[in-house]
Amino acid sequence: MGTRKINIKKINNKNYLKATFSKRRRGLFSKATDLCCLSGAQIAIITFSPGNKTFLFGNPSAKAVLDRFLGEQDSCTSDDHHEEGHGSTPEDSDHEDLEASRKESSEIEDVMDEDRVNFWWDEPIDDELGIYELQKYKGLLEALKENVASKLDDMNRREFSTKDFLSMFRNS
Repeated sequence: MGTRKINIKKINNKNYLKATFSKRRRGLFSKATDLCCLSGAQIAIITFSPGNKTFLFGNPSAKAVLDRFLGEQDSCTSDDHHEEGHGSTPEDSDHEDLEASRKESSEIEDVMDEDRVNFWWDEPIDDELGIYELQKYKGLLEALKENVASKLDDMNRREFSTKDFLSMFRNS
């Protein structure tokens, strides 16, 4: 399953619009989480759904990043400084940062899921949809299923490789 180029154009069908927004938002937040975990970047993302719901992502938190951006906080935080002799190593710090980022991302997703009343696939299908639109809708659902399965496999592989990588340091 590879990526293919799609034409950028206005989406008029509300079901397609919701599906696309949901997929793109999750992809964007996932990429931001990966970037934060891998590079230690501090990121805040604010998105507005087609239904005018607000979705936030932030690492360490959206408020902290926005406060820093707006100048309410110094650009250096206590996390930016690492002093020798306090009993922690850079590897321990990186591992703790990674775990904290994962936990925060999970909490953000939980909050977003609580705020959301309906998923696009829970909404009734318009009676006005023709056979072509229904086939397209079915294709979207199948693509969603494939994306979820792929993401789950990817997460399992990452978790396994991280555990395998960390075990190399514990055994030495």
